Amino acid sequence: MVELADVPSTIAASGGEALTRERLRMAAICMVGLAMGASILPFCAVGAALGPMMLEFGWGANRVSLAYAVLMWAGALSIWPVGVLIDRFGARPVVTLGATAIAAVSLTLPLVRHFWQFCALAGLLGACGSSGLGYTRIVAALFGPRRGLAMGVFAAEGSILSLVMPAAMGRLVFEGGWRGAFMMIGVAILALAPLLYLGLAGGRAATSWSARWSLPASPSAEGRSAREVLRDRAFWTIVAAGLATAAIGGGALANIAAALGAKGFGPSAVLHAAPLTMVATLAGAICSGLVLDRTRSPKVAAAVYLATAVTYVTWALVTPRLGGEPVLAAGLAIGAFAYAAQIPLVGYVFSRYFGLKAFATVCGLQAFIQAVFVGLGAPVIGRSVGQSGDYNLVFAAGIVAQVLAALLYLSLPAYRYAAVGDDAGEGAGHKHVPIARVRSQ
Repeated sequence: MVELADVPSTIAASGGEALTRERLRMAAICMVGLAMGASILPFCAVGAALGPMMLEFGWGANRVSLAYAVLMWAGALSIWPVGVLIDRFGARPVVTLGATAIAAVSLTLPLVRHFWQFCALAGLLGACGSSGLGYTRIVAALFGPRRGLAMGVFAAEGSILSLVMPAAMGRLVFEGGWRGAFMMIGVAILALAPLLYLGLAGGRAATSWSARWSLPASPSAEGRSAREVLRDRAFWTIVAAGLATAAIGGGALANIAAALGAKGFGPSAVLHAAPLTMVATLAGAICSGLVLDRTRSPKVAAAVYLATAVTYVTWALVTPRLGGEPVLAAGLAIGAFAYAAQIPLVGYVFSRYFGLKAFATVCGLQAFIQAVFVGLGAPVIGRSVGQSGDYNLVFAAGIVAQVLAALLYLSLPAYRYAAVGDDAGEGAGHKHVPIARVRSQ
């Protein structure tokens, strides 16, 4: 029996080798969708276009900050409802409609003449970008025993895009102007939308043209409902760990450049370590996925958070005379590795504790709660540092946050659900079942 949400039955019935090819093909489509049909590309384009728009319309920095806040808050507030829609109707129609809406907003942005218009479109862009959660849902459903690795590769792609896309969009705006850049982006995403819908429906495996375009029924994957998850201590423990690292640790990270500057390290010290930190970021996401696939509880996550705490200890102790730039670069690399390792962690742990039935809803709720608090950490810690003049508060906050998250993960029990399927010899997808049932077989 196969219960692959958002994967058509025609694919699941096509046999082991063909199924593997279809999974890889659909995963590749998800990676293209993440790069173009989610929030990363248009968000970076908005960031690159703000400078020219400020010059053309005479907008001040306060207005631009307001517009960017609308963009980010719209994404944060919409991701939970979008997760509910994904679990209700399937990820395929949601990501397709989201990409189409992003394309429509991108094509409308060149017509902006007033600030309120830009704010409204920025809000729509943020809300539509939340549909990218659907790609994580599909990847989680496609891969069973190798789900951690798949989610790690997906996280590594997101990290690369976050590093590369701002410069690419800046170049596009420079060459074609901000209006031309949004027009090109809109046309490209609009052309991508049919590929997403047809490709994620199974494409060649679909039995007819009408079958390719039919909306999928509600996913039937096993797992706990959203209400059951909300009554589960494990969920709130994971959320608390995320709040510690996002609100406290994120606030510390936002002030780390100023703290290192106060120690005597200039911007060039961080730039010199950029190639090393990029490699460490990719390695962290992928290694995290590999390790997650080989463990029966999330306690291994404690090592990731403790490694991040070691990073803050290194930053607190290093000076231009004590260790200098080599030790600083090592600390930055360890931090990049550890932070990247945290990216696939939460989604994977949710899938192993609660199954896939309400996966997108649970991930969306966690992201919503975290987003609400993450914006509070930076100004609170920044204000505390400003009043005391002691940047050691930044390092102390980071250490406390990471150690607290490690302790919370150590308190969690073993996983409740096991992803079994292609590696277990079923030959056709995977079924997400309770571990107790797997052991009884």
